[in-house]
Amino acid sequence: MKHIKTLSIISTAVLLIASVSFLVWKFVPNPVPVEEVFPGRIWAKPVTQLPDLQGVGAPRAENCGKCHAEIYQEWKTSTHSHALSDLQFQAELSKPSSPQWICLNCHIPVQNQREKIVVALNHGKYEEPVEVPNPGFDPKMKEEAVTCATCHVRVDEQGKSYVIGANGNTSPPHPVKINASLLRNRCYDCHNETYELNSSLVCSFQTGTELKEAASHFADKDCVSCHLPTVKRSFVIAELGKSKKDSHKHSFIGGGVPKKFELYQHQIPGGYSPGIVLESWEKKDSDSILVKVKNQNAGHYLPSGDPERHLKLELIWLDDSRKAISKDEIRIGQEWEWSPKARKTSDNRLRPKEIREWRKEIPEGKVKSAILRVYHIRLKNVVSDYVEKYATGAPEQYQVKIKELKKHYPHSSLVLESEFDLNTKKVKNTSLKDLFEINEKRRGE
Repeated sequence: MKHIKTLSIISTAVLLIASVSFLVWKFVPNPVPVEEVFPGRIWAKPVTQLPDLQGVGAPRAENCGKCHAEIYQEWKTSTHSHALSDLQFQAELSKPSSPQWICLNCHIPVQNQREKIVVALNHGKYEEPVEVPNPGFDPKMKEEAVTCATCHVRVDEQGKSYVIGANGNTSPPHPVKINASLLRNRCYDCHNETYELNSSLVCSFQTGTELKEAASHFADKDCVSCHLPTVKRSFVIAELGKSKKDSHKHSFIGGGVPKKFELYQHQIPGGYSPGIVLESWEKKDSDSILVKVKNQNAGHYLPSGDPERHLKLELIWLDDSRKAISKDEIRIGQEWEWSPKARKTSDNRLRPKEIREWRKEIPEGKVKSAILRVYHIRLKNVVSDYVEKYATGAPEQYQVKIKELKKHYPHSSLVLESEFDLNTKKVKNTSLKDLFEINEKRRGE
């Protein structure tokens, strides 16, 4: 009996010690530096605080635009400049489970843009950031989202800001260091990262890796080659009298689905060209047609980036009066399960230069022609409905628009349309200009 009592006392003591240890661990701060939790991950911390730039002032895009006016206007139409005001992003950010500080490291990537600075993670947990106020917070710069300084401004050994440039032989009013390769590789810091924060929270962007796989087709090409097309012009306003040089458009054109309907008009001038093209139409015997599409222009998989993106291909069968008889469709993209554990279940995306064949039987009835439509889809309806639920948690200026997401936020773009006459074998393609005029009017779909 005495032995049992002793064991009971020991067990109670052990349990008490364990409980106290757990409470101490849970409630006593134990900060771990961010770089120890995410070693080698550039996205884990914003670009260090940038002092005012000599000859420029605060390193805001609006100040860069005083001299680089044309580039500034291009950037204002870009996805980068709308990375913070993106309605889907704002809804996602408002979720209770959102690791906001990590998400913002790519969407407002400079420390000047942050009201608070994450200096460590309590117990090394990303859910418990240790934050301190940022005395150098610049609210105007915050609204610029992925701003010029994200790529072009850094701090030297003396703590002074300087501009990273790609061309020499210039005489700007600000310090400049030429490092074209650093600028070209900067894209990969956000657009080529896959990381699992927990079992159901995964970032998966492998565009850079996909480009390397396509090296045999796109030798000496990188992100800049397509997304910042080369243009001969002066970098600065005409009043400064500078000669023309090889420059790059800064519209950062992507998949043709902008963040606002008003931005459709800027897609083609900004350099947009669809990755997918029609390779051919063929009538096989008398009972089927074969349509071939190709990833002609994208040096990465199509689509790339956000795992939810996909292509929808429609075949609409028309009679003599151009009335639709029936419709077929296929999906090209990734399929993911997000719960209980995030995992990719399939992937039939188009590889660079890959040709995909789609053969369909001609439906019964008096079919005269078939129309192929290809949509680049960013947001499915079921996901859109889910996003709208988080409107009330978002900042007030975004709430109304998130509640009516389809009216304000393009979910998809029609990027290819072609009609095939089954009798004459003639093909009629809709121009890209006409497609984007259609896209701008597709509000509410």
